[in-house]
Amino acid sequence: MPSSNNSSQDSVLIIHYLQLAASYLDKNPDSSLYWSEKIISLGVAKKNTGYQEAGLEALKKAQVSIARLHKMQNDLFVSEVTQKKQKLNLLGAVAFIFLLICAGALIYYFKQKKNSRLIEADNVELGERLKNFQADAKDLMQENNQLKLENEALEFNADKLKTEHETLQNDYNNLIKKNEIKDKLIPMIAHDIRSPLATLQNTLALTRDNIISPEEFQQLSFSLEGDVFNLRGMLENMLLWAREQMFEIKINKIKFDISETFKEVILMYRNNLVAKNITLHNYMPHNLEVVSDKEIIAVVVRNLFSNAVKFTPTGKNIYISQIFFNGKAYFSIKDEGKGIPPETLEKLKTKQHITSRGTANEKGTGLGLMFSSEMLNKLNEVFDITSYPDKGTSVTFSVDMNESSIKE
Repeated sequence: MPSSNNSSQDSVLIIHYLQLAASYLDKNPDSSLYWSEKIISLGVAKKNTGYQEAGLEALKKAQVSIARLHKMQNDLFVSEVTQKKQKLNLLGAVAFIFLLICAGALIYYFKQKKNSRLIEADNVELGERLKNFQADAKDLMQENNQLKLENEALEFNADKLKTEHETLQNDYNNLIKKNEIKDKLIPMIAHDIRSPLATLQNTLALTRDNIISPEEFQQLSFSLEGDVFNLRGMLENMLLWAREQMFEIKINKIKFDISETFKEVILMYRNNLVAKNITLHNYMPHNLEVVSDKEIIAVVVRNLFSNAVKFTPTGKNIYISQIFFNGKAYFSIKDEGKGIPPETLEKLKTKQHITSRGTANEKGTGLGLMFSSEMLNKLNEVFDITSYPDKGTSVTFSVDMNESSIKE
């Protein structure tokens, strides 16, 4: 590969990681620390001191943010402990003053009655009263402790009910969203399936009746092949979506060559690449073995590459690259399209259904990115989308390379 392309790729990747580290700095400093370490690792791998220094600078910022967060948590804890301690001290002081008053009253009473014949009887009576007072005080303390326990139990139950209510509300909202997706998908897919099947049927009929020549059929076959591939991808997504709605998808992790998976997907879309004059820059090494669910990863790769082809204008480029970090391979598919608008990107993050036409008016159900995100989440893998207006979109996902994950 040309060194300038590698350098450009590395620079783009470093900028991407720096942006991720900066975006997570305040809301999730641990994630910022993670991306900073990735920059340092890439700088070490590339022997680039500039990358390493940038990574160390981002790392310092993340560590400062983490330290600040820990200090805030510690200050809050100290404040709560201090308040509780002050309350206990206040209660102790009140009890002590009360006991002093009682003791003073008793002393004063004894002094007044010390020369009386009834002093012994009064002492007995006062002793009994004091015992009764102490018993009452003990009962009150026990009742107070019991009330505190009951109050804590009520607060715990209230929090539990609130959590259960939020969970039910989220489940209800997810069900509403899924029903909305179903209501939109069924008529859309019914329409999109009829069109390529009708075209295929008509073409076969015309060929059978010798209305079109073999040369014309050969020319039409490229378009038909693209329609069949799109239809196949649509049906695979629909079957996967239906399985997920009705059953818990079973994960079957095996060791396989992911470079072959990419080759098969690229071969499926070779005619689309030629038709749109798209240049593919594939930096995928040969014989790259990973450990994951091969069928799910194949669906993810096909969805992401299909979107890249769909939204890349004629004459532009698509880049496939990867890096390795902490036993995982991170694959990126980058196009040079118009990018994803912020409002659409937000809908994708909240798993809302969207659909749009490609640069050559290609059709789609809008399930690809949503399914890819959900399936990778089931595999405990990373899924990230970065998009800039008029500069294109880069989608990154991780795949485990450690065979011990098969036992998970």
